[in-house]
Amino acid sequence: MNAFFILSVGIMSGRMVDRGAFYPVMKIGCLLQCFFLFMLSLAKPDEYYQIFLSQGIGFGIAAGLTNVPSIAVISHHFQQRRAVAMGTVAAGGSLGAILHPVMLNNLINGRLGFANGVRVSAGMNGCLLFIANLLMRTRLPPKPKTISYMRVLQDSSRDGAFICACVGMAAYEVGFFFETFYLQLDSTLHGLGQGFSFYSLTILHSGSFIGRLTGGVISAYVGIPNTVISSSLISSAVLFAMVRLHSVASATLIAISYGFFSGWLVAMMGPLISYLTPETSHIGARIGMTFAISSIGSLVGPPICGAFLTSHYIWWKAVIFAGSVASGGCILFIIMQVILKIRRKTSIVCSKEAGV
Repeated sequence: MNAFFILSVGIMSGRMVDRGAFYPVMKIGCLLQCFFLFMLSLAKPDEYYQIFLSQGIGFGIAAGLTNVPSIAVISHHFQQRRAVAMGTVAAGGSLGAILHPVMLNNLINGRLGFANGVRVSAGMNGCLLFIANLLMRTRLPPKPKTISYMRVLQDSSRDGAFICACVGMAAYEVGFFFETFYLQLDSTLHGLGQGFSFYSLTILHSGSFIGRLTGGVISAYVGIPNTVISSSLISSAVLFAMVRLHSVASATLIAISYGFFSGWLVAMMGPLISYLTPETSHIGARIGMTFAISSIGSLVGPPICGAFLTSHYIWWKAVIFAGSVASGGCILFIIMQVILKIRRKTSIVCSKEAGV
């Protein structure tokens, strides 16, 4: 639910950015994030609904309010190197995922305990969010007459490449979280030790941090669509490799490689939609629509993988499902690239005919 709301709320926050409400949305989202993190510290043992409400729903909605605006605002300041800039911004999520769980684990299991450890974490996040609000600025004025979502939706429904990108991301998201949710459990059940199992996610996010930083640079040479196709293809193959996880070396290799190549795709989600959007004023709305569609994959993917896994831990079933659906997303990205090439050739032919 947390992942679902972080992406799906973007359909509202992205549109508000297009209407010039960037600062109110960011401020409300940041304040709500701090509030729900502090509410999480009040959760009592055996009261799962309290964690579900504060972390799953409340924090998910709050983070969703800031997710798309913080990506869309990059398009105001960068044109030539937009993919590199968005990839660098996306790398911040992986950097936090490297440092924050380690810090939180030591705080909770140390002298502070759960409640105070979460409060320290919430206070630190509040300071970082405050700094982020001071640093982020819009540059382009809002359009005096913004086009309605229905108009953007109608235009997008006739764009085959954009539709393939949206559905492809949703399919990829079904398998995307499999590693994040189950790598630690897989390592533990294969007897790799509690210490290594905990840090296996740190290894994965370290690879993702490097991947997100380099994704924009790679796309400058091979193009954004080709980068998306390559990253989805290789990371889908790595998902299948989880069937053979049995040692520290194999777990480390899987975590690093999956983090690195999936990081490429995460870094390219925003730039890809910007690349497919001819009107700059529609970028926020289109990114929001894409994230909302892909959030369905985030919502259903991990539970379905868990159902295939069962309480008997039948790993090959869950792995094949996650890898197969993610591979389906890769196929849709390939179709997207084919449509773009056909469109480009048609445009060239029409230009020549017009010149004649």
